Amino acid sequence: MKATTLKKAALAAGSLSLLSGSAFSQSAVSGAGGYETLTINAGKFNVIGLRLHEPQVVSGTFDSQTATSLSDADVNFSDVLSAGKRYLVEITGGTSSEGTVIEVDGWSNSDLTGLSDIVADDATDYTIRAAKTIGDVFGADNSAGLTGSANADPSEASVIYVPNGAGFTQVFYSTLAGFDGWLDAATFADATDLPLNYVDGIIVNEKGAANISLVVTGMVKTTSTNLPVGQAFTYLGTAYPVGSTLGNSGLASSVSGSANADPSEADTVYLPKADASGFEQYFYSTLAGFDGWLNSATFGSGADVELTSGIIISQNGTGAAFNAPVTPPAFYADL
Repeated sequence: MKATTLKKAALAAGSLSLLSGSAFSQSAVSGAGGYETLTINAGKFNVIGLRLHEPQVVSGTFDSQTATSLSDADVNFSDVLSAGKRYLVEITGGTSSEGTVIEVDGWSNSDLTGLSDIVADDATDYTIRAAKTIGDVFGADNSAGLTGSANADPSEASVIYVPNGAGFTQVFYSTLAGFDGWLDAATFADATDLPLNYVDGIIVNEKGAANISLVVTGMVKTTSTNLPVGQAFTYLGTAYPVGSTLGNSGLASSVSGSANADPSEADTVYLPKADASGFEQYFYSTLAGFDGWLNSATFGSGADVELTSGIIISQNGTGAAFNAPVTPPAFYADL
């Protein structure tokens, strides 16, 4: 099944257009790219994710690792990566680390440096792509059209909430001379180049009166992804732009389910409603006759419910941090 087939499926869904394209690595990698249109509802908190990605800039196999570095003797990262940018290393080898996404800000020759919690299984096949930034997604000049502030006052403007591991970094757009552009709402530092990790869901509180159509461009990712669930309510991006459902996502393998079809016993997946008026809640049940993904309110089947670009996973089960592997739909294999 080729990219044209995915394009037809996407257009039927009314949200995505894809084009044939290529991503660049040590050797060119064919793939599909295009754009996805996400609705930012006026007067609402919108949970969204980035499901089209920057092209690969390098791929290979790591030779060795330490707790804070990964090394590939075949690549001089200083030649292929740009200083000052954040990159996302994706582990693609068939180990327990497959699907892990590692943020990289530093490197020297053949070494990626300044990492944390690296394990032996990370030293396998990988690809690297740049992280998108606020400017990439919303436009350095706010071409997305979010409501700004003429007074550099975040209380007047739409606010983008970006997960930072300890809460959220809040960003807004200012048109005040001398303080123009994307600003950190706490420090007022320039936030145009604030990196965004596609495993994270972000929140956009649009304070204007009209809905906004946010167009996100990029490449389709065709390998598995580990979504890190580390908080009671974790905001996550779903990685794949079309065809991914609760039933085929692979989430059932990692979330805590209920043997009694009781949503209070299980982790809950929150999918935002199209108008951002609230969430549909789903959980996984292993009770005979009520097994599979169920709507927490109606107990109807959720297996064929499409994943929205951004979701929330609530740890109603064990409460322990875990990786939630998601896999692309089967037809992505031929892209």
